Amino acid sequence: MTRQPLNLLDHLHQTILQFLNPFTASLSQARQAHAQILKTGLSSDTNLTTKLLSLYANNLCFDDANFVLDSISEPNLFSYSTLIHAFAKLNQFGHALALFSQMLSRGLVPDSFLFPSVVKACAGLPTSKAGKQVHAIASVSGLASDSFVQSSLVHMYIKCDQIRDARKLFDRVPHRNVIICSALISGYSRRGCVDEAMQLLSEMRDMCLEPNVVLWNGMIAGFNQSKLYADTVAVLQKMHSEGFRPDGSSISSALPAVGHLEDLGLGIQIHGYVVKQGLGSDKCVVSALIDMYGKRACSFEMSQVFHEMDQMDVGACNALVTGLSRNGLVDNALEVFRQFKDRGMELNIVSWTSIIASCSQNGKDMEALELFREMQVEGVEPNSVTIPCLLPACGNIAALMHGKAAHCFSLRRGISNDVYVGSSLIDMYAKCGKIRLSRLCFDEMPTRNLVCWNAVMAGYAMHGKANETMDVFRLMQRSGQKPDFISFTCVLSACSQKGLADEGWYYFNSMSKEHGLEARVEHYACMVTLLSRSGKLEEAYSMIKQMPFEPDACVWGALLSSCRVHSNVTLGKFVAKKLFNLEPKNPGNYILLSNIYASKGMWSEVDRVRDKMKSLGLRKNPGCSWIEVKNKVHMLLAGDKAHPQMNQIIEKLNELSSEMKKSGYFPNTHFVLQDVEEQDKEQILCGHSEKLAVVLGLLNTPPGSSLRVIKNLRICGDCHAVIKFISSFEGREISVRDTNLFHHFKDGVCSCEDYW
Repeated sequence: MTRQPLNLLDHLHQTILQFLNPFTASLSQARQAHAQILKTGLSSDTNLTTKLLSLYANNLCFDDANFVLDSISEPNLFSYSTLIHAFAKLNQFGHALALFSQMLSRGLVPDSFLFPSVVKACAGLPTSKAGKQVHAIASVSGLASDSFVQSSLVHMYIKCDQIRDARKLFDRVPHRNVIICSALISGYSRRGCVDEAMQLLSEMRDMCLEPNVVLWNGMIAGFNQSKLYADTVAVLQKMHSEGFRPDGSSISSALPAVGHLEDLGLGIQIHGYVVKQGLGSDKCVVSALIDMYGKRACSFEMSQVFHEMDQMDVGACNALVTGLSRNGLVDNALEVFRQFKDRGMELNIVSWTSIIASCSQNGKDMEALELFREMQVEGVEPNSVTIPCLLPACGNIAALMHGKAAHCFSLRRGISNDVYVGSSLIDMYAKCGKIRLSRLCFDEMPTRNLVCWNAVMAGYAMHGKANETMDVFRLMQRSGQKPDFISFTCVLSACSQKGLADEGWYYFNSMSKEHGLEARVEHYACMVTLLSRSGKLEEAYSMIKQMPFEPDACVWGALLSSCRVHSNVTLGKFVAKKLFNLEPKNPGNYILLSNIYASKGMWSEVDRVRDKMKSLGLRKNPGCSWIEVKNKVHMLLAGDKAHPQMNQIIEKLNELSSEMKKSGYFPNTHFVLQDVEEQDKEQILCGHSEKLAVVLGLLNTPPGSSLRVIKNLRICGDCHAVIKFISSFEGREISVRDTNLFHHFKDGVCSCEDYW
């Protein structure tokens, strides 16, 4: 290659330097400059190659950066440092350490400016092994006494959860400063070590070192992160009393603790301080104020803080939606979310996940599914938090295809092994009637926590599979996982579904004797159900009287439900009075008592109870069922006439009724708890929502395919008998999930064996 004249090379050199300006250069300009460097033979120019290295690294072009470094015949410390600094800054810790190792192999000695970046890379790794090796290199090279290196090493040990090593290093530092003290105090605070943090704060003052705002903020944030809410507030108050002015970081870190402490008065005082100090424009402070008021159910104050913002912020929007949802104002939360979206606000994954969770937790499952679809249309990609928020909605209404789609997405994204995603999948498949898929998800999980074990046991219990529930309970113990109170609720519930009294008593007694867990109200409720369903009403009542604490509505409700099954008027009246005092606005208790009277033909008493309901403004919750057909979830109400296929449904029901009568079955009008004629009772039975849903499925699915129905109330005896007949006559497997358990109908038989 012909060597260019000197003046031309100088001109090219200046031109290339302009191309490599770190403030204005684009990636395409960097590549043009690189081509010129190679063409003109300027690759030995350290100034040019270093700038090129930095540009490639900042643009995440790591292969190009490594190529430039490899093309330098004798790279110096500055060349390596430029690239290592960039990799550490971009959290590319593996690349940074690989280059550091390569640099050492070339005999280059690191300096005090490079070590902090290398130590930062070590801190980003899951273990402290690499960090300890770098610490040893710093000691050998004599740089371990440098204050910046020492501070970065202390930070590294703290981040790697090696607080003792951090303290040992700190104690060996001859000249400590506020930076290194702040690092260790923050580390203690994040781990909830209150005494150690306060002791070190006192030692600082003995060393004539005064804490700064950064140190106070580290303590406040750390204690809040450790859920030491009282200590968080105490530090904020101490900071203020010692003459330091809390800033936006101090306030936004302390307000969540105030919300958890339920100290509204203190929250209002802090709000006043925010206004006085002019911190109302701080986005983090505003979001924290909204969150604090939301935790205290102050919806007006929460909205007021939001509307007083100078500029709308997505973080504050998310806090407002979450706060409204937390207080049961899900319709308001949806309305606010829609307003933000219509105004063109760039909603993020937190925004979408919050509103999806709000809907799925507040009975708006259809809306949750629609929002998930909208989110994907908007180009916002779900994450490992979104999926567990969506899956309960799929399970609640048996939207199996939507749940499977979410499962496929989690597999593609590689998040299906996340324990929260996995436990949600276990729960979703169980609630959709696919207990085998639920167990398969459980078996394929590489790691399991207690939530996963409880999810699969709850699934088996829901399906009335008591033996399988107990098998998993024993397997969990063999694996070394200790059961908690939820585990025992699952196994006791499974025993009560099958009337396994001996097994139920064994597990109930073993809670305290073998596991050191005192029985809670839900465990007593399971035992009351177990005893009373088998007809031992007095024994169940006796158990309630012997409870070590006051029985709640859950326990009395279990007994009243069994009084309905066994038509026990005397005990039913007594229990109902207890429930009326505990839950005066729950219509279900009045309905149960009314049904007990109706089962005995005591129509005047039925009228009296229903008049009482009317005077209280209470109404019976209508029967409602859901069925998924062709990827669409249909909702049918008892007596529904609005569905577009209702005429076809009624016609098909009449055909089936005729066939049933030919087979010797006649509608069991005993389950119509109204004083009307027999013919009217038959019509009422035909309008039960689960029957309508099953027939809708028959009309819209191929012969022989299975059907899944969800009902918001208990399935009645007549519907149970009718669906048994349909499963045999139509050759279908039909699953109906009511509020108690799953009923799997096949060949005229139900999995519950009629014990319900």
